[in-house]
Amino acid sequence: MSDALAPGAPPPDPGTPAQLTAQLDGAVLAVPGVDALYSAAPLVATVVASVIATTVEAVTGKPQSTSSVSVSVSEKEGGLKIAVKIGVAAPFAATDVSRRVHDAVTDQLDQNGNPVVTEIAVTVARID
Repeated sequence: MSDALAPGAPPPDPGTPAQLTAQLDGAVLAVPGVDALYSAAPLVATVVASVIATTVEAVTGKPQSTSSVSVSVSEKEGGLKIAVKIGVAAPFAATDVSRRVHDAVTDQLDQNGNPVVTEIAVTVARID
C-alpha cells in the first residue's frame, strides 16, 4: 500500500504519461502469475502510429520509434481510463491474477497521488 501524504502536502508528480505507463508496466509485471504483458492500445491506434512513424521516417530520414505502450492510459470524461492486457502462467487462476493486477495498478496510482480513475480494465489475452 502507499504511504500517507502529510496534511497539506501536494500529491507526488506522476511524471510524464510515458513514466506513468512504465511504472504501471513494472507494477503489473511484478504480480505473481503474470508471465506476459501485451499492448493494450487499440489495434487501430497501433496501426495509425506505425504508418505515421514510417511516413515521418521517409520524409525526414530519421528513424522513428514505433514501440507500443503496454498499459494504456487515456483521458476519459471525469478521469483516467487504464487498460491492461496480460498473459497468465499455469497454475495460477486467471481471475485471481486479474484481481491482483487491478490491485497493483490501484496501488501504483495511489503512490502517484491517487488521480481520478473512471475505469481499470484487465484483459487476459493468454493462459498457459
